[in-house]
Amino acid sequence: MKKREEQIAGLVRAYHDKIGGYLTIGTVESATGGRVADKITNVAGSSDYYKGSIISYSNDLKMSDVGVKPETLKLSGAVSPETAREMAIGGRRVLDVDICLSTTGIAGPGGATQDKPIGLFYMGVATPDEVSVEKFVFSGNRIEIKHKAAEKALELLGGRLRAYLDRASSVPLEEKHVVTCFLEQRKLILILRRSNRVGTYQRAWAGVSGYIETDPLDQAYSEIREETGLFKNNIRLVAQGKTVEVVDESLHRKWIVHPFLFHVLDPDKIMTDWEHTEIKWIKPGDLSKYSTVPDLSRALASVMRR
Repeated sequence: MKKREEQIAGLVRAYHDKIGGYLTIGTVESATGGRVADKITNVAGSSDYYKGSIISYSNDLKMSDVGVKPETLKLSGAVSPETAREMAIGGRRVLDVDICLSTTGIAGPGGATQDKPIGLFYMGVATPDEVSVEKFVFSGNRIEIKHKAAEKALELLGGRLRAYLDRASSVPLEEKHVVTCFLEQRKLILILRRSNRVGTYQRAWAGVSGYIETDPLDQAYSEIREETGLFKNNIRLVAQGKTVEVVDESLHRKWIVHPFLFHVLDPDKIMTDWEHTEIKWIKPGDLSKYSTVPDLSRALASVMRR
């Protein structure tokens, strides 16, 4: 069975695969003394999603570093649902994370009162949507209690991550309409290598492409002009293919691709802009030899069937 910190890593990465971004996590610990942070960072690659911890062991640090109100500590005490709540809220703000987990408790052997026994812990979880606090009582000696508390904290965090993943799984894919334009001359087609400055699919080979903001054909002419310097009098429309749907789970997106094929009358006038680093004229059948944007071959096939 996987350790809880490994389960957390798996949940965060599963969320990333659905949405295309990581949920960031932080912790604010008191009685656990950094054990929760230690366990989370035992997983290689945890820096992708775990931003850090504040160990606010003293009341002074709870107030100065996390923002727990003095009156909260005075009226409710350090080990209380109110303090756990403010620790989670403050930690989320200070650490600038999506989810912040807080722990405060009595590990023993001293510090207990009639109302607050040894082993009493409160743990808070703050997210953009809500803040919750749960109460636990653990048995054992000081080391055993701290160990059990850290494990329960990870279990609590894992439950919250599962809820996020379940919601993400039910979110419809974001749809984006784009044009992809293939330029041809002498039975060759032009492919362009995307630069590191574009928003998606850096370094991949593609046709002339762009988001649709107007009529698809008008957008095609606009993108060709911007990316190659060719105007309408330099090209001739050959075919407009059927739209191609391309699902990219890593971006949680469905691309609706509107393909076009144009014959280039003046290939010597092609001048690329910042979106591309190089261009090549290739045989259509050689497209599979290149690392392209998703399903570029399907878009090409849509305009070549004529």
